[in-house]
Amino acid sequence: MTSYHVHFSAKEGIGDDDLLARVHAFMATQILDNHALSYRVLRLTNKASFQDLPDFQLIVDYASEDDLQAAFRHMKALYREEPHAPLMRMVSTFRVSFSRDEQPPLS
Repeated sequence: MTSYHVHFSAKEGIGDDDLLARVHAFMATQILDNHALSYRVLRLTNKASFQDLPDFQLIVDYASEDDLQAAFRHMKALYREEPHAPLMRMVSTFRVSFSRDEQPPLS
């Protein structure tokens, strides 16, 4: 499994609940359109020694690197449109990272 990690905070004047509602609405479209397997949103509750981390982390899971790249190609064509563009206007401190699951497959 390949995961896309999006680290973000709400822009000043944007409520966390409004932002999270938009994130969940956006991700519902991604799941419905088969662009992602699953997702979860984490609120950082203790940043420990990483105080500059944004307040939230969205982790989007894909079956493979190829699926992630296909989803990115789709998003590249539509990122200025609904439902992505309004979401991007609500966030600040936007950072991304990627990971690959290294666990052995279940037998």
